[in-house]
Amino acid sequence: MKIFMYKNRDDVYIDAFYPAGAEAKALPAGVEAKALPAVLICPGGGYHIVGTTEGRPVSDKFTDAGYAAFILHYTVGGGTDFGPEGWAGFAPARDLRAALRLLKERAGEYGVDPDGIVLAGFSAGGHLCAGSCFSGFLAGEGLLPKALILTYPMGGGADSGGGGKTQPDFDVARMPYTDDPKTRSLPVFMWHARDDAMVPFAVAERLDARLTAEGIPHVFLAYDHGVHARPFFDPSWFSKALEWLAHVIQ
Repeated sequence: MKIFMYKNRDDVYIDAFYPAGAEAKALPAGVEAKALPAVLICPGGGYHIVGTTEGRPVSDKFTDAGYAAFILHYTVGGGTDFGPEGWAGFAPARDLRAALRLLKERAGEYGVDPDGIVLAGFSAGGHLCAGSCFSGFLAGEGLLPKALILTYPMGGGADSGGGGKTQPDFDVARMPYTDDPKTRSLPVFMWHARDDAMVPFAVAERLDARLTAEGIPHVFLAYDHGVHARPFFDPSWFSKALEWLAHVIQ
């Protein structure tokens, strides 16, 4: 199912996928379906494209685990300049905010728990998710996710696959963090491979150190080997993420 978020734009939308039988299950009159846990997936692509290897393959894993999975196709290309307005003026961040708002407002229609939405970002998508959360951009409207999963997240600095954007507020390990208490308690699961040839492992180390310094609860897994944009080169992180989610989503 494809969900368009804006009028007259077919390049920004959400793809929705459900566990087998979840959409077609017939229920007796007056009986409501149990709300599913949900994940909103933000693939990578360096803000040039929305990659496919971190879209449907990831959503399939989540639906197999009983989640409703939504893939965000956000603004890429020329619409991704990061200017003086910061995250509030960053088009992909506005798309992420609109997607979360839509899923929460229409949770009953989509059969999901509005307070149980997990955000999962990969590479540039991880940068997008982390920056949107820690800057406070989502907190003011009550749109923070239940938990945040970051897979080899792009850092945003000049040395971290940030597409040449060098503004300090674009670097998620160095930008100002909000004092919002809910953001400060947002659980984060992050992993990265030491031999990642696209986004240096040092990016995740730097973000791990910043999250520790800020007191944000998180888990950081380091793998010796991995291939960027191939999230299941070593699939063990996913089972560990599911175990972690079982504790943070209650």
